Amino acid sequence: MVESNYSGSSPSKEGKEHMLMSDDGSSGGSDEKQRRQMGGEESLESGRGGGGQGGESDEDDERTMLSMRTERVGGVSTFKTIAGVVCVIGGTGTLGIPRAVAESGWVGSVLIGLALVMSTYTGHILIECLYLKTDRRRESYQEIARDAYGTIGHHFAFTIVVVNLFGCAVLYVILAATLIEAMTREYAHIDTPVYYYVIVCTTFVWVCLISTKSMREIALLSILGACATIGVVSITVGMSVKMLLTHTAATLTATHKLVDWAKLPLALATISFAYGGNVVYPHVEQSMRYPRQWTRALWLALMVCFAMYISIALAGYVAFGHETLSPILRNLPSGGLSITANSLITIHVLLAAPILLTSLSMMVEHSITERFPSFAKGSSFSQFLKRAFPRTAIMFITGLIAGVVPYFGDVMDLLGSLTQCLLVFVMPIVFFHKLGGLDRAGWCTKVWACFVLVIGMIALVLGTIDAVKHLVADFRRK
Repeated sequence: MVESNYSGSSPSKEGKEHMLMSDDGSSGGSDEKQRRQMGGEESLESGRGGGGQGGESDEDDERTMLSMRTERVGGVSTFKTIAGVVCVIGGTGTLGIPRAVAESGWVGSVLIGLALVMSTYTGHILIECLYLKTDRRRESYQEIARDAYGTIGHHFAFTIVVVNLFGCAVLYVILAATLIEAMTREYAHIDTPVYYYVIVCTTFVWVCLISTKSMREIALLSILGACATIGVVSITVGMSVKMLLTHTAATLTATHKLVDWAKLPLALATISFAYGGNVVYPHVEQSMRYPRQWTRALWLALMVCFAMYISIALAGYVAFGHETLSPILRNLPSGGLSITANSLITIHVLLAAPILLTSLSMMVEHSITERFPSFAKGSSFSQFLKRAFPRTAIMFITGLIAGVVPYFGDVMDLLGSLTQCLLVFVMPIVFFHKLGGLDRAGWCTKVWACFVLVIGMIALVLGTIDAVKHLVADFRRK
């Protein structure tokens, strides 16, 4: 990106260097980061509160935020941003939601709409936190945490983000390998252990990961992945409706329930996973050409996801009832359409995994650059080699975990409960409040923020307990 990325005024030479290097997640402004760490928290406290002693006026805050969100020449279009969000969050969540509704009952379908509104709000305020009470755009989730709660907040957020990105990438590799193994066993009659396919999928994602530098280079993967997800939903819904209308045996034994209160927290946690793109939102917004259109792009992207989620959830639950599986593709009969759906979702998750791991890699490279500024310097080839080493290590760990824990449904439930509830519902509210974002809000907004926070905490605690029980039961059966 160019100098206009983070400032609307004429920046100094030092400031330009910082902005030019921030496109790949690294930073030429390491002095700025050290200054934040040593004294940024104290200055932030003195300036917080909109018009407090030593602070900027509300009007100055607004002008500063807008000046940092000017057009970024070379950034991706709003359409590609929407496709990127859909690609990141639409795949595995789409396959797991029908089972979440089956376990919680018809009321679970209401949670899909509730989670849409909640996650859109927190996605909006999370990006607002990048610009609140600062003259430089914060670059990541953990930088928001550091400015809000100091070193402890930074370490906590960094840990949760890393676990989430690693976990989601592992989940994608598990799903892709499992689907490929099932298709080759059923249609090609090749009985090969699943971990061989884990190696193949890991290698493919590794090639994509080391071939890209930042989020802008993978915009095409986002579009292809989003199209694949829409294709899977269309096939699954169509086949479910056809089976229902033709009174297929699997649909005749289906039973339904209104609500299972004990299963609602875990269902919400699973659904939160389906809306869980908050970790990569700062990097996605950073790559936008028109960052002021972020909220509109987020709404449109999540509405597309909602349309897919509610369609596949209702069609799947009506057709298969309590026997709905996760992923729902396991409910579909063999045939050409089933092969197509499995192939499309495999393509999707293999294209979405590099997006998540690129975000994680940018975090790691940014941390390395802060400690060793020379890491971001050198020729294009030397920078490629420097990126390749940590990214290869990340992929090795991802593949290793995917081969050891091949339980798609329960891993998704645990990630949704333990990390996504925090990242999607809890932490954005807490950070927004701490940075003064709620100071000027009306009482309705404050009540809504408290509601989102409480619901997120309930799903976090109860959902994690249930998910751990299910995962332990899986290992015992093994």
